[in-house]
Amino acid sequence: MAILETKRVIVQPRRRKMSKRRRTIELVIKGVALATFAFAVAFAVYMVGIARYDVINLSDLTSATLTGYDGSGTLGVETEILPEYGAFFETVKVDILENDKTKNGELSNGDKLEIEYSYDKDLAKSLGLKVKGKKETVTVKDLPEATVISKDELFSGIIVETEGVAPMMTVNVVNNTTDEVLKTVEFSIVDPKECYDDGDVITIKASFDSETLAKYTYEIEGEGNSLTKDYTVSSKERYLTDISEVPDELLEEMKSKGATLFGTEPGDANEFGLRVFSDAGKMYSTDGTDYTFRFTTVSFISAYFACVTEEHIGEPGMHYNDVKIVYDTAISQNDGETVPAEAVVIFRNLIKKEDGSIEVNLDEGQIISVSRRDDQIKKLVRCTDDDTYVAVKFER
Repeated sequence: MAILETKRVIVQPRRRKMSKRRRTIELVIKGVALATFAFAVAFAVYMVGIARYDVINLSDLTSATLTGYDGSGTLGVETEILPEYGAFFETVKVDILENDKTKNGELSNGDKLEIEYSYDKDLAKSLGLKVKGKKETVTVKDLPEATVISKDELFSGIIVETEGVAPMMTVNVVNNTTDEVLKTVEFSIVDPKECYDDGDVITIKASFDSETLAKYTYEIEGEGNSLTKDYTVSSKERYLTDISEVPDELLEEMKSKGATLFGTEPGDANEFGLRVFSDAGKMYSTDGTDYTFRFTTVSFISAYFACVTEEHIGEPGMHYNDVKIVYDTAISQNDGETVPAEAVVIFRNLIKKEDGSIEVNLDEGQIISVSRRDDQIKKLVRCTDDDTYVAVKFER
């Protein structure tokens, strides 16, 4: 039996040829995939680079404020400082850019200003900072209308205070306004003097900071930072300047009052007795504990009126006028020894009141000299050696 051998035949399917359009689509898909991958890699690299920096936006850290009033507004800027980057922020500058038409401090609603930032870029890089801050434009708006203060209104709040008696008055200017803003105005006297007379005209200057006032929407009429106004000094009283103004009755009162100052009790003349006795070459004695000098006789000799010279008015310790009365007297002590002398009593500052009457404080009269030497007494009452006063004798 023949065995038939059978052969296995494998038949492969026939490949179809790819079309040109299909190949193009596949290439596009592959390109997009590659591009996406490349972008992802680049973005990852960028993000890794960004992560190395801290971002600082100067615009977010800077605030702008407007102060003043329409026509006199001021733009101010302030940048918040991050403490951890203090060194960097010391280099940051925020500039307000003006132009020919727009000046900071003279801003009106609708004006535009630019803000520009600058900083040390090398320092920022070394600190790992990514800094943002573009030039910005600020539009001025909402500035209020100004409160305009006239010159008369400005000076209406002051008080001109006088102290003393003409022509030796002092003058002080007080800002007595109730307006809190105008309390910042300073008032002073131009070319001040030590003393003022009734009728003197003084110039008072008001000094102020226009920028400070503008912050409170105040505007003072006029130009500059100061205004002046004249005031006339007035007084209801004045010192006598002429001997003819001293009434006879008042002179008699001063004579009588002066005579009462010479005490007749032992010890009343101790202030002068030692010198008078020494000058006379007399010995002096005591009652065991003190001297016993006293005045004995007292009689009127003469009287003089003295007035300070103009160039010495107001000098420290100076009085304006006085009446000096000369008396004939004698000083004795308990042992009976007596030395004749002359004495001077002074009454200072005779004043003419508003009603025309003349006033002097008689209780302030005092003995200023006792001497045996007539020439010394005359020099004193005639102001011979004293150029600060001019003296005239009463011929009454």
